[in-house]
Amino acid sequence: MTTAAINPFLPTDCPDGRALLEEGRRIGDDVTPGVSLLCQTYGVRSEVEYKRKMVAEGRIMTSMNIGMQTWAETERALEQIWEASNQRGFRIDRYQMQLDRRMGLPPELWQKAAKETGPMLETPRDWRATAHTVPIQPHLGDMMIGSPMSVSNARNALEAGVNYIGNMSQFAWKYPGWPGDDVEQMGEMVKALGLMASKRDDDAMMQSYLEDGYCAQFKDYCSYIGWALFERYLIDQVVGARLSISYGGLSHNPVTKAAMVLALEEITPAETENSFYHGTTTVYSPEVDENFAVLSVDELYMMLAQQRSGSGAAVLSVPVTEALRVPTWEEIVQAQTVARRIANDCGRLAESFNWPYIEALSTRMVEGGRRFYANILQGLDEMGVDMNDPMQLLLTIRRMGGTAIENRWGGGELPIDDTELYVPEIPTDTYLDFVERRNAAKSVFGSAALADGKGKIRLVVGSADVHEYAMFLIIEGLQSIGIEPVVAGTSVDPDEFADLALEAGADAILVSTHNGMALTYAQHLQREIAERKLDIPIAMGGTLNQDIEGEPAPIDVKDDLRGLGIHVCTDVTDLLQVIGAAS
Repeated sequence: MTTAAINPFLPTDCPDGRALLEEGRRIGDDVTPGVSLLCQTYGVRSEVEYKRKMVAEGRIMTSMNIGMQTWAETERALEQIWEASNQRGFRIDRYQMQLDRRMGLPPELWQKAAKETGPMLETPRDWRATAHTVPIQPHLGDMMIGSPMSVSNARNALEAGVNYIGNMSQFAWKYPGWPGDDVEQMGEMVKALGLMASKRDDDAMMQSYLEDGYCAQFKDYCSYIGWALFERYLIDQVVGARLSISYGGLSHNPVTKAAMVLALEEITPAETENSFYHGTTTVYSPEVDENFAVLSVDELYMMLAQQRSGSGAAVLSVPVTEALRVPTWEEIVQAQTVARRIANDCGRLAESFNWPYIEALSTRMVEGGRRFYANILQGLDEMGVDMNDPMQLLLTIRRMGGTAIENRWGGGELPIDDTELYVPEIPTDTYLDFVERRNAAKSVFGSAALADGKGKIRLVVGSADVHEYAMFLIIEGLQSIGIEPVVAGTSVDPDEFADLALEAGADAILVSTHNGMALTYAQHLQREIAERKLDIPIAMGGTLNQDIEGEPAPIDVKDDLRGLGIHVCTDVTDLLQVIGAAS
């Protein structure tokens, strides 16, 4: 029996992953990794060496996210941040670039896709400048390896002097306007992985930010650890490269977060230094003053866990304005100032913490994670996947999806059918928040009296980008009042929304978006709807802002959307008005 006959997720003519890896290694023969300004400044050959040097000196390293509208603006912001931090008496070790998603597309398609928040690297000079503008080490994660431009992006990053390149967890992402299929996309990824493997001895690190992928869908912290083990198996054993893990943006319980840092460090090989642990992004509010308390507690627990584990990972601070808009360079410096002050206090605070409790929780995470990991390997093997072929592994898990993987192989209580939820061993903060908001939304929705027949309304629901949390809240709220929506999924292009609405005979379209393209997306969607001669309401919620040329940060476009006739939703319960308009 053929593999394809056993495994319904693989095409019958699936490319040979080993051959693609070898092709990538041959490409690597012509690639000479650069040395960044930071590495030149501190007399090391790579960021891995720099990390080890800093750990030996007892330094807690810090990191930041940055990505203005253009590379020129980002470059200037880096210079200003470097100057300001020097004046305040500290330095920042590394930064993660927040690139426009179009960086994952071939250049000829850039103009056909909507601009999103973040810069583009368009010339060789731009790429080199990422690592040579200031002595802060760049990390290129988003839209790199995993995208249709995996090989080119990996090569450009390595030659510029970037060592940590990602993002493994983004292998399942879609790219707006990409005409190819997932076989082509994964083929490019596997070749790029071969390139990274060829530079293993040069300290090239394949990077994974867990919450940019399936872990954001998982309900169980044990599943996080199991998935990290699976990604490490794929990269370290099958590919022959080295994987660095990062985590943290979707967790806000400081005790759980400290335990996760310890767990991730426990499963990290001795020759690997993880990249960073991310500050929380889910509990900041419009009350900026309150956010300083969140920032301080979050940073303290991460730093203490990083210090206790001997980790070479940096702590990534999130500016307190993150919930409102893309932070300015001044606000980045502000958060870094708080972080450095906390780092200076960690030495005298470490022994005051209840480490036995945190370490016991970490042990449970690792034990549950190992069970999930073993289940994944056994399950894939039983499906007929060649466990040493990266192409078969990537395609199978991509086509299965994160929710299905946890529901099938998770270590908690598995659902019997699609109407039940997986019951986690150690619930994630995201899942606990979801349950709380779901119950609140159901309460509000349940109190709304619907006229006869409204339960038959056809609503198409989806996300314009990779964020799915709000989409699930909408689905649950609608289901609680007897409306079964048509789910478009995530990273849905406007034409896909319109096609699905036409096919389903939809009465309205509900869009969640977060990536600084709300106005452009709405205009495009309206054009697609008009071309199909549909006259139905469109509702949008999420982060409703837009990158505007000349503005330092995306601007709020709620009023502009209302001017277009879009129903603006600031809360999931605002959908009740949309339902009324659609009936």
